[in-house]
Amino acid sequence: MDNASDNKNRTVLAFFTWMVAVGWVKEVTISMMALGHTHEDIDALFKRIVEPWKQLGHVLTLKGFKTMLQ
Repeated sequence: MDNASDNKNRTVLAFFTWMVAVGWVKEVTISMMALGHTHEDIDALFKRIVEPWKQLGHVLTLKGFKTMLQ
């Protein structure tokens, strides 16, 4: 989960507690990335998609998009 306050509110934490209490899960582990670094992983992935796309120009079909990703 990212470090946004919405993800750390009482409702979310209560839901995790409830999931353990009713036996849906044995435990919940919450981990957060360091403040200011929460989007680096997705940015790196997006760059890997955009760079070939720029070289190929327009990709007009799903098949063309899949080929570009390979």
